[in-house]
Amino acid sequence: MIKMLVATDGSEHSLKTLSEACNIALALNADVTVITVIEELHYTEYVFHLQTAEKMKVEYWERAQKILDQAEKIFQDKGIKVKKIIAKGHPAEMICQTAAKENANLVIVGSRGLGGIKELLLGSVSNRVAHCVKSHVMIVK
Repeated sequence: MIKMLVATDGSEHSLKTLSEACNIALALNADVTVITVIEELHYTEYVFHLQTAEKMKVEYWERAQKILDQAEKIFQDKGIKVKKIIAKGHPAEMICQTAAKENANLVIVGSRGLGGIKELLLGSVSNRVAHCVKSHVMIVK
């Protein structure tokens, strides 16, 4: 059986990625896992009150759950069951680690997401994933 890992960040572009992944999953009768990644909070330049930091963590987790619920609905509407994963860390690294752990034959990511200028300066998540994943990678434009 083909195992697909589909990454989503909740951006408009990731909806297109999810739609393409649905079509491929149907055609291949694939086992689908959907992942979204919460980036670590860094406190190097700003000192947050502990309650504020904890509130941010809860909000990030709730947002990630909503992103995965939205993705799950897209797949369910086509009759496809999905496994959902929320990972915490750098998006590309977590996608690569999860692809290996889940033995994914195909990883599907969007060519752009919520990264903006940070993506421009550091290199895109999709580019990093394409270089670190051992299996096939599909980048949706």
